[in-house]
Parts: sequence; C-alpha cells; structure tokens
Amino acid sequence: MSPADRLRIFRREVPQGSGAHSVPRAELSARVAGALLVAVLCAGCMASASNTTQGATSSSTYSSSTGTPRVLAANDSAAGQYLTMVGGCNDCHTVGWAESNGKTPPAEQLTGSPVGYRGPWGTTYAANLRSVVQRATEDRWVQILSTADGGHGRPPMPWMNTAQMSDHDLRAMYRYIHSLGAAGNAAPRGLPPGTMPTTPYINFVPVQPGSGE
Repeated sequence: MSPADRLRIFRREVPQGSGAHSVPRAELSARVAGALLVAVLCAGCMASASNTTQGATSSSTYSSSTGTPRVLAANDSAAGQYLTMVGGCNDCHTVGWAESNGKTPPAEQLTGSPVGYRGPWGTTYAANLRSVVQRATEDRWVQILSTADGGHGRPPMPWMNTAQMSDHDLRAMYRYIHSLGAAGNAAPRGLPPGTMPTTPYINFVPVQPGSGE
C-alpha cells in the first residue's frame, strides 16, 4: 500500500468538522505526518529486505558458464590447493602422505612416487605433477585430466572424476601446482601387462579366499 493510499484511509476514519469526536487541526496534522512517516519507513524496510535477499541469492550461486559447479577462493592458487587436498592428489602423488597423516611439507608434495600400482592393466606410477605442469601448458593440463589423457590414462588414477571437473577448477589446480615450482625426480615409466616391475609395487589384483596368497 502506498503512502497516499494510507493517507486517504486515515482521512476517512478520522471525523471532520465539529462534534464530540472531532479532532483539532494540529493533532490531525501530527497524526497524518506520523502515519506518512511510518508508511515511508515500512516501504524502505521492505525494499531493503528485498535487495538483501536478492543479493544473498546472487552471491551464493556460483557456477561456470556451462553450469558446472566450481570452487571459489581468494585466488586461483588457493582454490587449487584446496582441490588437490580434498581431491586426494597427495594420496598417490606425495610419498609418505598417509604415514605423516597429511603433514608432509609442501616442498615435498606432489613430486610423484616410485611405488607402482600393478593390476590387469600393467603397472602404473603416480607422476611427478610438479614436473608435469612445468612441461605442459595449462590447456594441455586441462585436456589430459578431462579426456583421461586422450583415452590412454590407466588406473588407479580416477580419470572418471577429473573428467567431471570444470575447466575453472582444473586450471586452478594447474596454477597452484605450478606455483610450487619444480622438485623431485621423474617417476618410473609404466609397464605393460605381464611385465614384472623391479620397483616396489602395490598389487591391485583381487585375491580369492583360500588361494594361499
């Protein structure tokens, strides 16, 4: 209801002219002014509340241009650090991560591992990601993680998960890892099925009960 409508209703409800219920002009003016002030304040509060709600809604909805959710942080490097942590990158690509309960110094993180993962696909090794991002462009990094390295990626890397990530998040990961600089040595090359690794390895072949293994 607008202030003008409130004023018209107020005038109809207050008797005019002489009589036992007439209101002095000064008092009537004060009442009218008060009613107008209340109406204006109410309208202002409603508008403010509406703007606040709209602002909260718009600021809490974050997605990429394709609608894929993405992480926001103070900067891309901070977002990338968060993604490498919660994405489990250190679990395989940082030696001693589990043993240190995630306390491995940043200088040693994401430098790859010489321990292989052996399964029906052969034996694979967690790459030195810090070396990878120094060699690869940002666009190449996104292509590798979104296409399972062109279909050549092998387990246990969770290619099906990185393929679901937004380009924004993949680029944030790249920028964070790149900011760490080069460190460590290259991981051993993967081996084809049937080839026995000469390095320590983790067997990913299920063992049937009673098989004696």
